[in-house]
Amino acid sequence: MRKRKCPVQRLFLFMAYWFGVVGCLILTGCQGGCDGSRAQKQLTRAGESQKPVPGGTVVIAFPAEPDVLNSLIRVSSYSGQILSLLQDAAMEMGEDLNWDPRIAESYEISADSLSITFHLRPWVWSDGVPLTAYDFAETFRLLKLPEVASPRRGFFDAVIRAVALDSSTIRYDFRQVLPDPLSRTNHNVLPAHITSKLKPAQISTWPLNMNPLSSGWYRLERWEHNYELVLVRNKRYPGPQPHLDRIIFRVIPDETARVVALETGNVDVMENLPIQAAKRLADTGNVRIYRVGGRLFAYMSWNFRNQLFQDRRVRKAISLAIDRSGFIDGLLGGFATPAASPLPPALWAHNPKVQPDPYDPERARGLLAAAGWIDSNGDGYRDKDGHEFEFEILTRYGDPVRENGLVIIRENLRQVGIKIRPRILEHATALELRRKGQFDAYLGLFQVNLYVDPTPLLHSQATDRFNVGHYSNAVVDSLLELAVTLPDRQMAKPVWDRLQEVVAEDLPMVFLYYPETLIGVNTRVRSVRPHILSPYNNINEWWVSPEERKYGSDRH
Repeated sequence: MRKRKCPVQRLFLFMAYWFGVVGCLILTGCQGGCDGSRAQKQLTRAGESQKPVPGGTVVIAFPAEPDVLNSLIRVSSYSGQILSLLQDAAMEMGEDLNWDPRIAESYEISADSLSITFHLRPWVWSDGVPLTAYDFAETFRLLKLPEVASPRRGFFDAVIRAVALDSSTIRYDFRQVLPDPLSRTNHNVLPAHITSKLKPAQISTWPLNMNPLSSGWYRLERWEHNYELVLVRNKRYPGPQPHLDRIIFRVIPDETARVVALETGNVDVMENLPIQAAKRLADTGNVRIYRVGGRLFAYMSWNFRNQLFQDRRVRKAISLAIDRSGFIDGLLGGFATPAASPLPPALWAHNPKVQPDPYDPERARGLLAAAGWIDSNGDGYRDKDGHEFEFEILTRYGDPVRENGLVIIRENLRQVGIKIRPRILEHATALELRRKGQFDAYLGLFQVNLYVDPTPLLHSQATDRFNVGHYSNAVVDSLLELAVTLPDRQMAKPVWDRLQEVVAEDLPMVFLYYPETLIGVNTRVRSVRPHILSPYNNINEWWVSPEERKYGSDRH
């Protein structure tokens, strides 16, 4: 990565970086701690100090395949992880959580702070066509079009337009002064020489969705649905080439099957490794375990078009009735902390004074009774106006924490007189039902952005993004709108603090826990450095020594 030519606005203080759980620690099979000497032996045996040798293949286990490989309309986080390897943006966030140039060589902010201009390096698409400022401008135009219906459209509301001043210069104009103009202009780029021939209203059927062009380290060679995606090195990439020749994302929906594949060497990397499996695999000496936390929170969200959830007392009662220790200690082995906010502790804006709801079924029963829900017929479940308190909780298949978590929630709520119908579906189907609002409640995980803005999740006008439950609170809206316009953290922090207080009281969702992610990596894969940014943060630096390459095409 070339050093930027002009000063970059600091988006995150180092304090947030150090106090967040953002470092990557080696976890071994010891109970309640780490055996540093064993971890060091694993690192030494893996030959981390040797010089990287280009070549080799790494296989990564994926719980589900992407929905589409089109950054404008993708919903799945798995799509985002793969697109980060296929397509570059003007800037990238580095490990210090500051912005660094990527396709952009330099930039300047106007004197009135109402525009930012990027000067682009010579770049090229994987089909040989130059990537220019016109690609940026056309992609941004598409992103803003209502007929495209991008779930990220609202994030760019403060950006009026993107203008290509010439082939190597792109300017973004703002409606107002922004505290984070770099994040508000950061997006993947699509090839205008292809998209200009396609109809925006038909974007869901674009060939690019399944066969994207590349501007990044790798290009897509093959996508066998429900089996694997094969990425190969993009030889036209203008920057330094990554070490690995190929990366294979193998789709294995069942968690136990993913663990077995890692243990037997059929895959090299597995994210979200179960704690007991991590301890066992670390003891084999063949798998190195990394522990990363910071960006995720688990939640159960409501569909506010269901009248059951309109009463704040009911929402509070359900939150109090859920025993979070069942998740944290029972399912996650202690590798999580109770959650109370959509801004996790790793973010500078987190309010530590907002505490998680305790497990208090007695108070929950009192709130439900006060809201008019009583057990009038003695069957153990509450009813009101002839309707039993019953609702469905939707989640996705393949995640034992969610599947077993539904059992915990069902039992917890049964004890306060609420009947639950669990519904566990294949990942893409569950996401589609959630997107369409066809659910009562949804149990999931949310990955927060690192530039601090929960607007897509909480704002009443963000129903086309991630507020699919149609939550609406005028105070929350006003606090969000104010906080994102304040020019520095000192001014914004009290506003973010107040927002979290209001959200904790109003409960647009039940905040369950902040999980830590355990990542298992075969020791033959070297120089791996997972980070809060991504488990594949420095994948361009990964390498496999020639003597440890086991695929025929790797041995050359």
